[in-house]
Amino acid sequence: MDSKDSVNKGGNKQVDFVEADRDHSKVKKGHQSRGEDESVFAHDAIQQQFQRILASPDFDATRQQRALLHFVVSQTLAGNKHCIKGYTVATQVFGRDANFDQAIDPIVSIQANKLRRSLERYYLLSGKDDIIHIDIPKGSYVPVFTRKCQCGANSPSRRSLDRQACSEDTWPTVLIKSFHNLTNDPGKDYLGAGFATELAAEINTFQWINVLRYGSEGKGRRGSDSGARFVIEGYISGNQKGFKVIANLMDTKTDRQIWSDTQRFAGDLSEIIFFQEKVAAAVGVNIAGEMGAITRTLFVESRGKQPDQLNTYEAILQYHQYDQTLSPGDFLKSIEALENAIINEPECGQVWSFLARLYANIFSLEIPGFDIEDAGQKALEYAEKGAILNPDNQGAYGVLALVRMFSNDIAAARRDINLAYEKNPNSLYQMDGIGYIKTLLGDWTHGPELIRKAIKFNPYYNPVVHYALWVNCLRQQDFQNAYLETTELRIPAVFWYPLAKASTLGLLGRIDKGRKFARDLMELKPDFQERGRVLIGRYIKFNDITDLVIQGLDRVGVKVD
Repeated sequence: MDSKDSVNKGGNKQVDFVEADRDHSKVKKGHQSRGEDESVFAHDAIQQQFQRILASPDFDATRQQRALLHFVVSQTLAGNKHCIKGYTVATQVFGRDANFDQAIDPIVSIQANKLRRSLERYYLLSGKDDIIHIDIPKGSYVPVFTRKCQCGANSPSRRSLDRQACSEDTWPTVLIKSFHNLTNDPGKDYLGAGFATELAAEINTFQWINVLRYGSEGKGRRGSDSGARFVIEGYISGNQKGFKVIANLMDTKTDRQIWSDTQRFAGDLSEIIFFQEKVAAAVGVNIAGEMGAITRTLFVESRGKQPDQLNTYEAILQYHQYDQTLSPGDFLKSIEALENAIINEPECGQVWSFLARLYANIFSLEIPGFDIEDAGQKALEYAEKGAILNPDNQGAYGVLALVRMFSNDIAAARRDINLAYEKNPNSLYQMDGIGYIKTLLGDWTHGPELIRKAIKFNPYYNPVVHYALWVNCLRQQDFQNAYLETTELRIPAVFWYPLAKASTLGLLGRIDKGRKFARDLMELKPDFQERGRVLIGRYIKFNDITDLVIQGLDRVGVKVD
């Protein structure tokens, strides 16, 4: 079956609930979920579900939010749901006095919204197979207890649903054919199918690419017959000492070969699976990555369009362009394009995650012309929505971890970045970003290891990772290597480039050269002396390292308050 059509067919499995005796001691659902019949649940079953939620590491509610959940559940089970009002919650849960006015103090609605997100997260992760679903519908603080549909193994995954939500017909499709065996040994035909299958699985992780797969049945069929814009064909040749794998990417629109790569293998055949995985990771990121051959080809075609003319995939291309240049013009076009895509396709999780990343930049860099605090709130809201809509996506949890880091929710950020890593530890595409965030969160061993591995194997790794390596060198007071890391940075139109240069040169005693970058810093960020400590603290979470950065700046004439 083609990978694009890999959703298995089959009906959803209905799971029966244990129904309680229908008397006054049982609680009936006050809400019907998705058209289901009302069910009746035993008190004990609801209490057990409540305790299961509290005990789960995936339930990230604060102490106050847990107290709120305990209050509303216990009051409902006691038959007092008519008493669950904003005033009652404020005075009995949050310690407000009798003069509480919800119009002035919105604590209940704020904490309830956060609790809803925590419940939603729990049911998407460790609670995905739970029977009883506890929810607090918007507009009320009274919980409802509903049947959570248990989808069988034959039901569509959240990942495939997200792909369907993102106008799949407008996204590029790549056809992967079994690699041709040119070794003169028919016994090695399996290698060609193995390489193609591994590559299909790798490219399928890049959720903006649709993947088709031709096996042996595709022999003699032209790639253009499949309707795919791009076709990957490969060849395996060699002898007893080893073999060579060649992969080619063709553009059926122009009939041109737009990319090619060669990999050699001289090991034992027992290691062939590892080699296949290595080749697939390298080829995948070169073809389907954010600056890979497909992305570069299609971005050129969309470059002349206005943001409101871009489809969802083209809006994502525009985001990738900004991520490479960090230019103000690309930023404005990117945010407009993604906001239009949200209107057109509100269930596409990837768009929410990318838009969250842009609002996170507004907040962390304090980009002029925007409400900074509002941008921070939007970044968190959008990042959470992106992860909820697309829970299998590494990038969605990477964005969520970064946004949490900016807002100083360090424990949650560490949890989410570890979750992102565990989803695919060998992903070359996500490796640099995960290593970057891990390092800034204080994982001084694994974070830099991931970054260096990405630098070695991914030709399109994001140079921003050198900032994290720079921070790690500062931590060790290795100022010479810290400066070497700054030489690997490009020169974007943001203030961190001259900041890193100026501070490090100051620490090295190279004052005259450092003052040049200090002037550049103040030109890009005129209010830096007043806001510098806050801005540095958005990225550097360790006071001793922050103090070193400020010390270096002070030596070249930038006095941070």
